[in-house]
Amino acid sequence: MQIFEPDDLKFTYSSAHAPIGTVEAGEVFVVETEDCFTGRFRRPDGFTPENLTWVLENLDGVTGPIAVAGAQRGDAVAVTLHRVEVTTPGSVAWSACEADSPADWWSEWYACDGLEVRDGHVHVGDLRIAARPLVGCIATAPDRETVFSKMQGRYGGNMDCNEVREGATVVLPVEVDGAYLYFGDSKARMGDGEVVQSPEVGTRLEVSVAVGPRPEGMGWPRILSDTQLVTVVSARGIDEGSKLAFAEMLAWCESASGLSRADTALVLGMIADVGICQVANFLPTARCTVDRAELPWPVTAF
Repeated sequence: MQIFEPDDLKFTYSSAHAPIGTVEAGEVFVVETEDCFTGRFRRPDGFTPENLTWVLENLDGVTGPIAVAGAQRGDAVAVTLHRVEVTTPGSVAWSACEADSPADWWSEWYACDGLEVRDGHVHVGDLRIAARPLVGCIATAPDRETVFSKMQGRYGGNMDCNEVREGATVVLPVEVDGAYLYFGDSKARMGDGEVVQSPEVGTRLEVSVAVGPRPEGMGWPRILSDTQLVTVVSARGIDEGSKLAFAEMLAWCESASGLSRADTALVLGMIADVGICQVANFLPTARCTVDRAELPWPVTAF
């Protein structure tokens, strides 16, 4: 089994980076990731002016790019996370949370430490919070541009979506031959919204990739699990993103339903829920979720 280690982190999504390896469609491989602080905030003595400056300039280092054999521009890749294993303490930067605007709380960091993640729980002093690891950044290389890994868009990126977890399949567009996959920014547990800091962890991911034709009407990342369908959109405002996420779900389901667009929209208007992934980043990320048990038609990745 191929193992891709986080020893050459990238801080941009780009096709200009040389691939760290190539995988075949259907091959199971391992990706190891660092936390978003690159391990600098795992101990209280890590909170130094030098480390703080470095972290703010180098957030969200990602492992990659990993080329996918046979993936061509115009295709889509379905990336399945078979296992998500936490491998480090949960790095946390504490904020005073005293500013009138919660948006400014990210500028009030005053200390850091690593929280123990053990036996399926995050340990906060005497408290034990059930862990629910997610992969915050998963992306393909965007078309004809280089973007910081802390950004998000149609290529995926820093979506911080709770549904990107063990067992999920994330469908992403292929804009460059080889797709060029990137992984990173995992959390041990995060509430929807990411209004304040969550415990940031390194992970060991067991992954496989399928390649197929890009679904008609696909414009944004899509996620399948055993129980849900999810579409994810990052936009200027959470209201715009929510509506676009619903529109992406409509495009996905319309092609599978055999119904008219109007009838499909009517069904989704009753069973689809929109929600927030994150409001911490430059572009907030919204999602639309449908319980697969309520869908009267089957839906696939491609």
